[in-house]
Amino acid sequence: MADLLDMGHINALPQPLFMHEWGSEPDKWWWPVHDIDVETGLLRIDVCGKLQAKHIGDAKEFRDADGVVHASETFYSDYERPAEAATSGAKS
Repeated sequence: MADLLDMGHINALPQPLFMHEWGSEPDKWWWPVHDIDVETGLLRIDVCGKLQAKHIGDAKEFRDADGVVHASETFYSDYERPAEAATSGAKS
């Protein structure tokens, strides 16, 4: 089975990551990501000290430690990154 998510891209982001779910209020609920399984797309978030299993499809976006917000679709291994970002070393 091939990896669903791009582990190299995810690991290159400043850690820790925070997840924002679809349907939640903007800028209100950002949950710390405990771990991500790149093969299945499952992840666990820390919700008030308890780990809750989610899927990458539940995430609208992620925020890295630098405060940069990343759309969840950029985490998929088949996501095509813009050519200028790939060659310049810029983060997507």
